[in-house]
Amino acid sequence: MHFEHPLNERIRKFLRLEFVLTQARHPLHGRTAWDARATLGHLLEILDTLGRSDIKSELIAELDRQSQHLERLRQRDGVDQSQLSEVITRLRQLVDRLHALPGQPGYALRHHELLTTFRQRAAIPGGAAPFDLPALHCWLNQPHEKRQLQLEHWLGEFDLLAECVETHNRLIRETARRSQEVAHQGCFEQTLDPERPYQMLRISLPSDSGLFPEISAGRHRLTLRFMHQPDLSQRVVLYRENVPFRLACCGMMS
Repeated sequence: MHFEHPLNERIRKFLRLEFVLTQARHPLHGRTAWDARATLGHLLEILDTLGRSDIKSELIAELDRQSQHLERLRQRDGVDQSQLSEVITRLRQLVDRLHALPGQPGYALRHHELLTTFRQRAAIPGGAAPFDLPALHCWLNQPHEKRQLQLEHWLGEFDLLAECVETHNRLIRETARRSQEVAHQGCFEQTLDPERPYQMLRISLPSDSGLFPEISAGRHRLTLRFMHQPDLSQRVVLYRENVPFRLACCGMMS
């Protein structure tokens, strides 16, 4: 299992977007009204995550930066030029599609009456019960096929956003300096190269280890403490044995 830690606010935002966009698709094909309601809740979470930020401009800037970095790799020996050209072309196409997108992703959904009402009531514990939102209750009891088409249409507003965020994050993950490390008595420290603008850290452990890292990281230093919680009713504690793990420091050069 992989534990990721963003090293700047933009990457933090893109990781959160990737998470909520992926999450929203999970219950989409369920056939019950509860599945449809869960998808609506995730849709609102996407809108809340986007907030008031100019996500389109941020993505254009980041994808442009990645394209420029990859262009510089053309001069290096041993680079697969065909694969490199394919990735650069894809990045440029995504940038062009973002430029052609009118407004911000999901702008129209922010003013949709049913979604706006659901959003207001959902902020109240139990406030979105059927007697509070009869219009939503009526819609949720429509045939599955009708609900499905509507949900796919709403989520389709974010297809380009999801494609751009996934492409960006995947490239960041792939440009990693990887190493096998050991946390002695559960603790690990490492000095980071300030000349290398790392954007994300990935710590990998066996999925059955029962451990997870507490991560503190900045531009110059990384500190890890591996924790465990054998009994969920007890407090999390430091694991005081040596912990082998894989560390990936991810980020493209400026």
